[in-house]
Amino acid sequence: MVTTRRPLPLNRRFALLLVAALLPALASGAEVLVLGSAHLAQLQPATTPVQQAAVVERLARFAPTRVCIEAVPGESVEAFAAEPARYGELLSTFAMNAVRLAGEQQVRRQRPAAQARIEAGSLVAQDTLDEMQRLTLVSLQLAAYEPWSAALNWSALSPATRESAAATLGQIAVERLDALAASDNEIASIALRLARQLGQRELCAVDPFADELGVSALADELLPRLSTPAVQQGLEALNDEQAKHWRADRPDGLLALLRWMNSDDYARADLAAEWAVFDNTAGKHDAGRRRLMLWHARNAEITTRLARELAREDGGRTLLLIGAAHRPFLQASLRALPWVDVVDGEALLAP
Repeated sequence: MVTTRRPLPLNRRFALLLVAALLPALASGAEVLVLGSAHLAQLQPATTPVQQAAVVERLARFAPTRVCIEAVPGESVEAFAAEPARYGELLSTFAMNAVRLAGEQQVRRQRPAAQARIEAGSLVAQDTLDEMQRLTLVSLQLAAYEPWSAALNWSALSPATRESAAATLGQIAVERLDALAASDNEIASIALRLARQLGQRELCAVDPFADELGVSALADELLPRLSTPAVQQGLEALNDEQAKHWRADRPDGLLALLRWMNSDDYARADLAAEWAVFDNTAGKHDAGRRRLMLWHARNAEITTRLARELAREDGGRTLLLIGAAHRPFLQASLRALPWVDVVDGEALLAP
């Protein structure tokens, strides 16, 4: 008996043709730049304002509509703060400024964090803000557990407004905002300055760090493996290679360092030194491989939050500044999406 293959129903054929026709358009949709960075506060010798400005100038050519950072989102801080026994260590390590500064502003503005977040969003969306409105925005963002966005707007205020702001914010908040805005880490020296130059009023935080609690629970089992001479030599070799690329005497030294940290060469070296060491026990699902799963879980959470930023009306060109070890994993996930263009950071930073 000969069987004939039935043609696809008309509606299915139409759907397939439509998808095929749309793929080129989808592929040129949202743009995302995941820029891997050294943690600049740990870099020796320290970077200079000239070197930082060179990076900001180059990133401004991408003209991101959203600038995202490796920090705990305000909603997550709020949720974690409700369970101090479980999340206290995480908050003290990764979100201390958010916790320390929120309470006073919630009292001063008589707003819980959720309401402060809504009102801050309304101010962010306004076409223009005068000095007092921006100062109000600073207070609301602090109340919403978003200290880096508050520091961004604080840095955009006039010196006169900052000098008189203690009456509105309190002296502790003023001093801490000054310290945050002047910090030598990559959030303040690159992301904040870039967002301010582009006239933006918030930084989006995309890393809840929650999976680091699971990593901490594995510490006793992981320590013997990380203490072996082979692993230590591999990490030292990676650090030595980074030192070779950090030309602190050159105005473009930070550009050159970040260009290398966004290359395939760096990704291979970091994979061998930091991650392959956890996957070397044949057939055993031990603490090392569980640690890798937690690393992937953290990156998956960052990807999810980044996708939500890309889904925003103003998210069509989003930049994420993040530790360089994350970059290859995030890019691999994002490149699987045909409607997202992943911009090459190494090429953007090229001479």
